[in-house]
Amino acid sequence: MEKKDNNQMREISHAKVYQDEYLAQINVESIINNPLQPRLHIGKEELQGLAKSIEQHGLIQPITVTMQGDKFILEAGQRRWLAHKQLGLKTIKAIVHGESIISKYEDEKSLFEVAIIENTQRENLDALELALSFQLALDKKFYKNREELSKMVGKSPSYVGKVLKVLELDSEIIKDLESNKSINDVESLYEIQKIEDKQEQVKVYFDFIAKKLDRKALRELNKKEKVSHAKVPYSFEGRAKKVKVEFDVSDLTDDKVKEIKDEIEEVLKKYFK
Repeated sequence: MEKKDNNQMREISHAKVYQDEYLAQINVESIINNPLQPRLHIGKEELQGLAKSIEQHGLIQPITVTMQGDKFILEAGQRRWLAHKQLGLKTIKAIVHGESIISKYEDEKSLFEVAIIENTQRENLDALELALSFQLALDKKFYKNREELSKMVGKSPSYVGKVLKVLELDSEIIKDLESNKSINDVESLYEIQKIEDKQEQVKVYFDFIAKKLDRKALRELNKKEKVSHAKVPYSFEGRAKKVKVEFDVSDLTDDKVKEIKDEIEEVLKKYFK
């Protein structure tokens, strides 16, 4: 084990040792946030509430860190750490992974896995944060494909695919998700992104937030769109002359469209034999 500086030795001098872990009070300022932390931001009210609780009752659950030189990489407990900083506290109770296992967390892939597992199991990332973290992992080629990624996070490949589709939503929706976390339902966001018209997509998104639509209504809406897209404008061609008639059928049933088509065709045949 490398020689530690005096400050770090003092920080862990009274630590309880459990195999490769230390339970110790460590300097808040010596902690570095995980560079691959997927959480975009933490709400002020949420952080203030946690800080108030820690101030009144103390820290019940220690954070988890890993030694890296004279610093500590944060594994779990971002909100607890930030709450301590907000309160102006100098130290925080932490489970410190010893240097004998540091190599496990040195590469970016391991840092990503530490962050994603912590958040999905304990703090629940919202859909946008999850999508961004999945895309980052694929962009950095931590995994060969979605199947490998899905095994790591313990989800099906189809679920991972649906999460990634969140990034294809209109920019106005992405902005709202980032700022307000209005929807955290992956299935509903997946249904909303299927809507090709971006203006309609945004409208449906805010209608869903306002509870004018539920998930079942979103699915029905997409089924209707598929049927509407399949209906093409009616056209009729005579031998010597050509007449083309178009009309919007998006709000009509198939039977009604056929009825209109037959009637128009009969009229046109009367003049174009």
